Amino acid sequence: MQMRRIAASLAGAMLAALLLAPQAGAADFKYTGLFRIRGITTEDLDRNENTHDGIQAYDTTIRPRFTATSEGGRIFAIYELDYNDGSQGGANNIFGGNNADENVGINRWVIDFAVPGTTLRTRIGRTDYTSPDTEIFDSPGIHRQDGIALYGRLFGPVSLSAFTTKINEGFQAASDADNYYIALKWQAAPQIAITPWVGLSRQNANNATATTGYEMYYLALHGQAKIGILDVDITGIYETGDAAQPTSAARAAGARDIDIEAYGLLLRSWLTFGKAKVGFNFTYLSGDDDTIVSGSGSTAQQPDRELSRFVFPASSGWLEGPSIFTGRETSIYPARTAGGGVTNNLSTRTGVGVAPNTPGIASGDPRVPNGLIMPEVRVLYQATPVLRLDGRVAFIRSAERATSVAGTNFVSDKDFGTAIEVGFKWDIYKQLYLQTWASYVVAGDYGQTRGGPDKDDSWGLVYELRHTW
Repeated sequence: MQMRRIAASLAGAMLAALLLAPQAGAADFKYTGLFRIRGITTEDLDRNENTHDGIQAYDTTIRPRFTATSEGGRIFAIYELDYNDGSQGGANNIFGGNNADENVGINRWVIDFAVPGTTLRTRIGRTDYTSPDTEIFDSPGIHRQDGIALYGRLFGPVSLSAFTTKINEGFQAASDADNYYIALKWQAAPQIAITPWVGLSRQNANNATATTGYEMYYLALHGQAKIGILDVDITGIYETGDAAQPTSAARAAGARDIDIEAYGLLLRSWLTFGKAKVGFNFTYLSGDDDTIVSGSGSTAQQPDRELSRFVFPASSGWLEGPSIFTGRETSIYPARTAGGGVTNNLSTRTGVGVAPNTPGIASGDPRVPNGLIMPEVRVLYQATPVLRLDGRVAFIRSAERATSVAGTNFVSDKDFGTAIEVGFKWDIYKQLYLQTWASYVVAGDYGQTRGGPDKDDSWGLVYELRHTW
């Protein structure tokens, strides 16, 4: 019996030694993550003070991340979990939204490895696949997708970035939706980079269903420079192709392809003066003033069968701008169809178009601008080593008037409103901060029906406590 105990102890010790001893070729392992709790209070996001649409809510996000690096850095893999209660699209846990156990999802999974014999790398998985502006093919996470990428230095000052992302796997002939992207970056000088890129967003029209197809091409030129106290990013975009390819049944009823020819310009700049930074941003996205015969979205037919409103790639597009308008910095602002009695007619995650994730023909939706013209001034001031003050003013205008839809007419005013925001970020500790934004939108008359009431002002307050490790 004593010998059995000794043998068992030795076996246990040997097993522990095997588990704890460093192994040849073992991966370096890193555990990181974030915990976030944030709150929101708003009123009149529907721009109508006669309806009760106020929001008071908290939500949380917990995302532990595991990273394994091996082969001297030639391979790394990321596995990032997400705990949520399944509400509001499943991205967060809403306080009181679910008293049962939380769901566990996969927010990010990646394997990234060096291509043997080259200076390139391959990336496969669900992560952020972006254009250099990070706004057309965006990066904040709401549009995180499964994809495959090839990237790295080609030669000298020239590098490659190419990817394809899967928007929908139809499992049927001619029913997939995908995005494609390729760019060549030229590092013209240590502080100057020029990147031409081409993108394609397409969905096949399946004649056996009501699915409407599209095939939209993006030709863009991005420039980035740092000259003394000035940092500037600028992107010019030309969009062409088909915004809608009707099914055979729709064609038999008289529908035809809708061509698209649209333009975009994104200017982002900062001037640094010691503790202060002054930013000037300008966003232009073309619109379309054609009257819509009927319907909305990708099934609407325009008289000239040509759309000049800028349409983002499918499941992409998240503009810089006031948080209450685009929601990029504080994405707790609900989608316009958030449910629960909430009707957010003010903001979308792109700030323009029918919805953040779907391309469409002239929207016939006066709740959001028809194209966009938005100059913005922003000031950051580092008051102390741990306290940063933030303020911005944006003048939001529609590029075109609100289109008439099936006999409903709107005033010709293009002024959507003026957004004023102030906030601060307090670094409580190195890995814990509190950030707040207070927003007020002075309403313009865009989207007002002829003879109807004026639009009302909107306001919101958001706050976030975030811990990273």
